[in-house]
Amino acid sequence: MLYQSAGFSLDRLASLYDETAAVIRSALLAEGVDVDAHPRPSPDPISVTMERLYDLKLSIDRVGWLCGYSYGKARKVLLHEGVQLRKCGPPLNQEVDVPRLVKLHKSGLSIEACGRELGISYGTARNRLRAAGMPLLPEPPIFVRPPTPLSASTVVDLHLQGFKKEHIRQLTGRSSSFIHRQLALAGLQARVKPDSLGIDTGTLVAIYQCVASSRVTAEVLHISESAVLARLWEAGQDMLDAPDPDIGPLRVQARAPWQQRHQEILARAARGQRASEIAAAFQVSVANVTDIIRLYQHRDRTTAEILYRRAQGESPGVIAIRMGLRLDRVKDVLARYTSHPRRPGPLTKPPTQQRNLHAHRHHC
Repeated sequence: MLYQSAGFSLDRLASLYDETAAVIRSALLAEGVDVDAHPRPSPDPISVTMERLYDLKLSIDRVGWLCGYSYGKARKVLLHEGVQLRKCGPPLNQEVDVPRLVKLHKSGLSIEACGRELGISYGTARNRLRAAGMPLLPEPPIFVRPPTPLSASTVVDLHLQGFKKEHIRQLTGRSSSFIHRQLALAGLQARVKPDSLGIDTGTLVAIYQCVASSRVTAEVLHISESAVLARLWEAGQDMLDAPDPDIGPLRVQARAPWQQRHQEILARAARGQRASEIAAAFQVSVANVTDIIRLYQHRDRTTAEILYRRAQGESPGVIAIRMGLRLDRVKDVLARYTSHPRRPGPLTKPPTQQRNLHAHRHHC
């Protein structure tokens, strides 16, 4: 919302969320946002952005702060646009799911988090819990950011004492990237769980060791190459000139659109439909349908699939990870049956490769 409607730049969003611009960019790409190098502000008036943010249940004060206005100015803009403002607090007779509120608080959630989950204020949540006779759990401590950033050794000491990453960030005044870098230099595991992008660092490092390419690793995980490099640095992984020979094949599956189409074609063929009927249903040639059926009936299915994936535009590293093969095996197959090293387009199969594949089938 802030990037597309309010026209916030990556740097401004990074400052707002206390993250790096690379992390913000990767998060936007993961949401399917077309990230432009020079984002342009929305042509809509600022009142449109305010309405959208207010519809997301943000307070007027928060909406004004995000758009660069005071509370009073933001309230006037919303009223001028005819927005029905929510009441400041829920009435005393508001229906609150007290049993669920009690259950959430017993699970370890703070009062504020419980209230946010049920759409009520902190005060209302606290009062209902007390009325239900619920012993209130102590609230998490509030950490104050120091006036000047603390040293790197302090970051490591706090980590060893068991402090969480966000608490270390508040106590030291350092960014998340700085903390991760210092922990990696100290030989400590910087990320023990998937990060905000849902990427497990251990899997990322394993993929990189199999292919020795940050570009291929980014392509496999559908994130930016800069995000891959940042996580490799945080994990203390050295840059490789060749795949690690001690790392076995790794398989990370992801269904491509053509695989779904193949499955439907094979299902129709199994039901007894003729190739011409299947071709008409999918609006492709009969030869295309026949090639797909032959692909999955081929004796050397692995070689046939490698050649087909290459024809669909996948790089050798991506093929190796998707099929769970060693990179050198994939390259050997391509060297034997592909005479043109140039990468083919995503929807075309080079005529020479077609002849080589048919020749291989005839030979087998």
